[in-house]
Formats: sequence, C-alpha cells, structure tokens
Amino acid sequence: MTTNAQKIDDYVQKNPQCILPKRVDVILMGKKAELQVYRIPIELTFYNIKNGRFAAEYIDLQAKENRQLDPQNPDDSKRIRQMLLEIDPNQSKILQQDLLLYGQKQPGIITHDGSIINGNRRRASLDELVESGKSEFKYIEVGRLPPNVSHQDLWKIEAGIQLSKNIQLDYGPINELLKFKEGIDSGLTPIEVAKSLYGDWKEKDIIERLEQLKLITEYLVFLGEPGRYNRAKGVHEHFIDLRKILSNFKSQGASPDETISLKKIAFQLIIDGITTRELRKIKDILVYQNSKEELFAAIEYAKVEAPGKKIQRRIEADQNDEFTPSRTIFNNCIDMQRALSEAEQPEKLIRRALTNLESIQPGHKGLKDPNVKSMLTRIEEILNKLKK
Repeated sequence: MTTNAQKIDDYVQKNPQCILPKRVDVILMGKKAELQVYRIPIELTFYNIKNGRFAAEYIDLQAKENRQLDPQNPDDSKRIRQMLLEIDPNQSKILQQDLLLYGQKQPGIITHDGSIINGNRRRASLDELVESGKSEFKYIEVGRLPPNVSHQDLWKIEAGIQLSKNIQLDYGPINELLKFKEGIDSGLTPIEVAKSLYGDWKEKDIIERLEQLKLITEYLVFLGEPGRYNRAKGVHEHFIDLRKILSNFKSQGASPDETISLKKIAFQLIIDGITTRELRKIKDILVYQNSKEELFAAIEYAKVEAPGKKIQRRIEADQNDEFTPSRTIFNNCIDMQRALSEAEQPEKLIRRALTNLESIQPGHKGLKDPNVKSMLTRIEEILNKLKK
C-alpha cells in the first residue's frame, strides 16, 4: 500500500462523516461496481498526468520544464494546475463560478492512492478557490477505486466517461486520438476500445483514428517537432483526408517509395498552408501522368530540415506575398490537371489562357527572365500549330 493510500485510509477512519450517502458506478473486469463516495481534503488527491484530456498540453509542459513532473510535488502540482486552468480560461472561470454557486455537483473518481481519473479540472478550480482565500473549498467529493485496478480498466473508466460520443467533453481532437492510442498501448484491441465507449463507435472508427494519429506523429518528425502534438492543432483534419489519399494511391498500384514520397510532399504542403479542400485535389492530380510527374517534382522541397526552418520559410513567403516552392508546384499541378480534364473544351482553355496573359503588364522585369522568354517562345510555337 502506498503512503498516500494509507493517508486516505487514516483520514477516513478518523473522520467517518466524510463517508457520504452516495455511490458512483463504474465497470471493473467487465462487471458493474459501485464506488463509495468520500469527501476528503484535496491535498490527499493529486493530478493524473496521464489523463487524456490534457495529454498534448502536458507534453508541451514537460518540454518547457525539460523533465518529468511529479504531481505529488507541491511546486509541480502548481505548474500542472496552471496548465489545466489555461487550456480554456473561459471554461475554467465558468467552472469556478458554478462551484461557488452550487458546490460540487458530481463526484470525481480517484485511484486507491489518490490519482484523479475523472475530475482534474475540478480539482484545479477548487485549488484556485482555496488559494484565493475560500478555505471552505478545500475538500473534494470522489469515488475511490479498489487497489490494483488494471491499466485497461482505468482506461475504460476514463474513456467511457469522457470520450463517449453522446457526452464528449473537452478533450480536443488531438487528445482524443492520443487517448485511443493509450487504450491500445494498455493492451486493448480496437474492437475492445470501441465497445468500451458509449455511442455508435465501431472498430473501423478506432482503426481510422489510429492511422490518422500515426500520420500526425510522422508529420511532427518531418516538421522537426517529434512528439509535440499541439503543433498539429488546426491541421488535424488534413490527416483524415491524407489517409484516404494514400490508401487510394496504394490501391492503384503505387510502390512503397512512391507512397512515401507523396506523403512527404503532402506534409510539406500542409506546413506551407494548404487547406483541406486543396489537399483533396491531390487525388485528381494523380489521375494524369503529366500532373502527377509535376507534383512529384516537389519532393526536392520535401526534405527533413532543422526545427523551425520550414515554418520560417513559410513566414518569409507570406511576408513577401509569395508562395513557397512546393506550393507553387502544387498550384501549377492544379492548373495542369484542370487543363487536362478540359482537353475536349478548347474554347474554355483558350479563354482562361487569354485572361492570364492579358493580366501581365508589358515591360515587367520578370519578362526578361530566360525561363519566361523560353515559355513565351513555346506559347508562340503552340499558337502557330493551332492556327494551321
């Protein structure tokens, strides 16, 4: 028995009034179990750093501190509390106001030795209230799990409460994916993960999300920020589409090398600011050999570089109102794919070419570029052929 578990036992024995006439239901070893609810001092509990709701944020905090944090250490506990409150400051204020008005409505759940399975933000808010001088909030109501609960059961309890489709709380898409991976790492199969959640979850839903997370993990390595999952916030949906694109590409007979190259090019385009809608156009580009070859020329700019270099290049391009090299190639591919798909509609193609040519200012310094002169000569040759 751990030291903290003994402290909880001692407190309950000396303060029998902390045993409340409440129960909270959980599933242990496949069977329903009722946990006794206790009202105990918050210092007898500690934050669960493996909690899925803030997995990505905790990874960032560890990187900032350059070490693992100990939730039982008072200073580290304060750092974790601050992180929890800053994830969503508005929601934290609402939770504190609710506690002030109504007290704790639902009990949390802790392990036998006091690690919080459900209720970390609640504890953070109570801590904050106590620190502000409201000592009446120094207690927390919790159901206490028996000792030696398996990692799989702990995962099922937390995920069942917080990840179910009908009551999904504020995990955030990245933390949700990390939570699914934690379930698999604990020894559960995708079908067991799906069946642990309330709602219409299916095995394929879990498998698809794990594949999405795998791509995000590889993307972060490519970005030079391995394991920093918050760096994928805002682009997580790109990897849903990328998974489908790569799967379709492989089903059409693409070699492993081609698939890897396409993945790297897509990673680079995501870094360079491509939208999900634009990313989906890769599927159309791959239909035509010419546009496909043009797209694969972008592999030259899709190499791993020093951390921050790719982002800096994009920032510089944005500041100069320019496209990055890979984005320029991609835009050319879109034009090429559109032209190839409209090959039987010459009037539409000529009208578009005319519009583009008319927008060029005579005497522009860019017209002196040898490559531009070569293209103008090529245009003249094509026009002569079309006129015959």
